[in-house]
Amino acid sequence: MASIVRDDGIRSGEPRVEGTRITVYDIKRRVIDVGEDPHVVAGEYGISMADLFGALAHYYEHRDGFEDGEREAERTRRDGERRTRTLVEELHGENAESTEDAA
Repeated sequence: MASIVRDDGIRSGEPRVEGTRITVYDIKRRVIDVGEDPHVVAGEYGISMADLFGALAHYYEHRDGFEDGEREAERTRRDGERRTRTLVEELHGENAESTEDAA
């Protein structure tokens, strides 16, 4: 069974199955969140069942940290969407003013 490792140069340092780019979160998302068959997920990722269940065990051992990270990512996503909406509204406002000035 491979270990769970971190390397800042691979997948932004997320915990992953040693020797792969498959993160614990990748496996958690598919098996726990989506409910895919673990055998199918392991086969598609080319890892053993022991590696897959080792990754899930790592997730459960560090669940609070993973959930904190997911909440922070969600906050960051919402903030980005809010900033994008504001920018688009400002651009639409400038375009409307340009159109009025041209008329």
